[in-house]
Amino acid sequence: MLRGFASLLILTLTISVGAFCTEPIVDADANRQEMLKLLADPLPSDATTKHAASFYGPDNLYEYMDGGADIFVLYGVRTLMHADLRAKAVEVTVDVFDMGTSDTAFGIYAAERSPDFHYMTIGAEGYQYEGMLNFLQDRYYVKLLGFGDGADAVLEKLAQLLSQRIGNNPGFPKLLAKLPAENRIPHSEQYLPASPLGHAFLAPAYAVAYKADDGESKLLVTVARDKADADHRLKQLEQHFATSGQCQPAPDLGEGAIRASNSFEGSVLAGTKRQYLLLLLNPGKGGEQFMKNAAAGLE
Repeated sequence: MLRGFASLLILTLTISVGAFCTEPIVDADANRQEMLKLLADPLPSDATTKHAASFYGPDNLYEYMDGGADIFVLYGVRTLMHADLRAKAVEVTVDVFDMGTSDTAFGIYAAERSPDFHYMTIGAEGYQYEGMLNFLQDRYYVKLLGFGDGADAVLEKLAQLLSQRIGNNPGFPKLLAKLPAENRIPHSEQYLPASPLGHAFLAPAYAVAYKADDGESKLLVTVARDKADADHRLKQLEQHFATSGQCQPAPDLGEGAIRASNSFEGSVLAGTKRQYLLLLLNPGKGGEQFMKNAAAGLE
């Protein structure tokens, strides 16, 4: 069931590119000048730029990334700065994405990472794998590629410099720290700006996976405008399950909460807390107490 959930996330991210509005750049030139400071001389390992950096925005990112641009546009990319460097025998490709906000930067970073990567302490988080080093910091998602003997060491030094020059490091979205830590699957957190589970009314949302006795559960937390909006979205979810499967009230989980199931999403628990809609997929044994703990953390 959760494999189907992941597949639907990929599908809805692909087809919903137009659903997420990007933040307008007040002064594109100022934005570019700010980003160029990240690659100002001196650079580590005697690295030099091979040519002037190039810039792309949401309207022409496809010229550089082809089909890979869609998900970056969905997450609100403002500017990509691309540069090629040479550090002695090592060729380096630098891609710095200004995503506009730290939440959207986290979202695209999390969409591309894997729990199997070798993680490292840089920025809010980073990972490295055979000539590749990517990291998240503030509103930036930085992707480095290196080719040649000693490439990994060059990438580490360059990443440290870029991180130092970015400066501000707010870490992960604050909401994630409020969610239960026990049994959380490391590096499973996501930020979903459009149509989680194929439902526009569930966006934007954060998702976290947890170990459960019978496999894996996933907690989805939708951020609504206020309590009334969260309750309205819960009603929409209730109607969805009433027409596609089964749905019953769950007063033990709070006013308006539901237990529901259908053939695709499987079994779920859902309720609201303040401006949040909480949806637990595959709740398993202890799911009710987990929901109560998650809601309590959002006080």
